Amino acid sequence: MTTEPLFDSAEFRQVCGHFPTGVTAVTATAAGGAVAALTVNSFTSVSLSPAKVLFCVATASSSFKVLVAADRIAIHILGQDQEDIARRFATSGLSGAEKLSGVSWAPGPDGVPLLPGTPAILAGVRDDVITSGDHVIVLVDVDHVHLKPTKVPALSFYRGRFVAPTGPTQ
Repeated sequence: MTTEPLFDSAEFRQVCGHFPTGVTAVTATAAGGAVAALTVNSFTSVSLSPAKVLFCVATASSSFKVLVAADRIAIHILGQDQEDIARRFATSGLSGAEKLSGVSWAPGPDGVPLLPGTPAILAGVRDDVITSGDHVIVLVDVDHVHLKPTKVPALSFYRGRFVAPTGPTQ
């Protein structure tokens, strides 16, 4: 049974913004060479065996059609010094190819764009897409990982702003 909420979407977004999240850049390739590039903060690991991750994307996203048809997907964990990539990939109205223009990248397995300057990359095959409300949950079977040793903290998002984590508490 679904009831009518006692709040609006702006208030819901503000409340959810009180939970800090990591920031990732997702790239994908689909048959015919179409590419997607977008910023995602709804990323999490799902399973260690098999290695599986998920992220969520709005069905209204300009990257939506490519992502749900994608053969390969890469999730790049961004460093604090990569806010420019996060902002570029979050720009609405640009195609994936336009978002990748001017950004350093190289083709990875099966042509998926990989951003070599990011602290960590997980790449794999799109497993499933689950519709939930105005978003979809995209599950990825990971078959490629890359970890770049770095002291640069991960880029985070908190209360509507990009931030750097403050580090562990004592």
